[in-house]
Amino acid sequence: MIKRTLKTYSTPSIALGILVLFGFSSLPVRALEWEPALETESKTIKPNSTTVVSQDYSIQPLPALQSLDWTIVTPDAIESTAQSPQHLTSSQPLDWEIVGYEVVDSVEISISPVIALQWQMLTEKDIVEAEEAHRLELEQRKAEAAKQEAIEYQLAVQQPLTGGLYQISRGERGLPAITQRIPTGYGAQFLSFKAGLFLESCNVTGNYVCGSQDLHDEFKSNGKGKVTFLTGLGDPIDFLGLDLGFQVTSLATSRFGSSAGTPAGSGRGIDLAVSRNITPDIGVKVGAFNLVELDEVQLGEGRSAFGVITGRFDLGGHPAENTNDLYLTLGMANGIYRPLSAIIDDQEQECAKDIDRYGYRKSFKYGDDCEVRGFDYGELYPIASAAYMINEELSLIAEWWGRNLTLAASYKPFAELNWVITPGITNVIGNSDWDSDYPGYTERMRIQLTTSISF
Repeated sequence: MIKRTLKTYSTPSIALGILVLFGFSSLPVRALEWEPALETESKTIKPNSTTVVSQDYSIQPLPALQSLDWTIVTPDAIESTAQSPQHLTSSQPLDWEIVGYEVVDSVEISISPVIALQWQMLTEKDIVEAEEAHRLELEQRKAEAAKQEAIEYQLAVQQPLTGGLYQISRGERGLPAITQRIPTGYGAQFLSFKAGLFLESCNVTGNYVCGSQDLHDEFKSNGKGKVTFLTGLGDPIDFLGLDLGFQVTSLATSRFGSSAGTPAGSGRGIDLAVSRNITPDIGVKVGAFNLVELDEVQLGEGRSAFGVITGRFDLGGHPAENTNDLYLTLGMANGIYRPLSAIIDDQEQECAKDIDRYGYRKSFKYGDDCEVRGFDYGELYPIASAAYMINEELSLIAEWWGRNLTLAASYKPFAELNWVITPGITNVIGNSDWDSDYPGYTERMRIQLTTSISF
């Protein structure tokens, strides 16, 4: 039979023998030859035989503190002394734990290496201390895991939010929009670049009544569009963000089936905003759209000042995941963000001043000066938005843009491309925009679309 050598470190104690993670070389050593007591048949190996043992008797893979069945092969090898493990009987289970091993060349045949176990007799006190040490080790591992989890949690919580145009980012992850038309409190990162497009099915600012034609014809004759480019020139996280935008409001020289229109690429203006993140989740921004009008076409677009604050609220889940989050934006704005009745009243007052002063309404190529002045700035009105971030691909938006209620959904179709598309409907509530006493009112809800890409 294949024999194994068991080296024993003995003590005067008669406690249960178990293997430990360390040995004491100063204790007496006795050799015990043994063989595994297997239920399966063991093959006899002759010296210099080329037969390979069918069973792998190496006990190295056995888990710690497992009982090992064994039998004494050469009892004479054990000295009968007070320090020898005489209380161990043949085939008695031996509780053990691997503390080291050495290869024993028993026979010159092709078999797995023979393992010599090293074990030490322990008292009951030693066993209790070992169990306590094991328990403390487990508690330490749990504490270290909890500490690492807390660190990861804090890193996830501290991901700052940035924005700038029709979408936002959290940390390095681009997210869908949380507003459609009003600005957010999050500024653009330094040297980031964004391009966006805004479209509406009918422009409620002139003498045309939206809803007078079917949707297709109305969009061709009275639809409105604007392209905006924006870059970040500051640091909204650690200092102050500075968003510099350039907008173009004339996208075609003529409309479908008509020679009327403005030169394509005209209607240019400069947008400017300053922002600061109070916390990673809360940002404030003040600024103005169309602050500088670069040509006469742009004079009819109105200038608008604003101040907003935006906050993120985690409604559940791990903070590293951008799911189940609520974004709230509150602020004040004027210009195009006023009710239609307020805009018309201001224009009428400015035109009355021109008549009193000049006896007529001064005009330019694309309109009257008094209407331009009445459209610019004016009294501040509240604006607000609530957005529910379902996940990193989809958000739902309810927005009050000073004039009416907008409902929208924002979709980010590609995980690695920071491109967002946000369709919505506006003029949901019948207020002054629906009142026929005001020129350029509407008789139905209108469709809006914003889309932007960020680099």
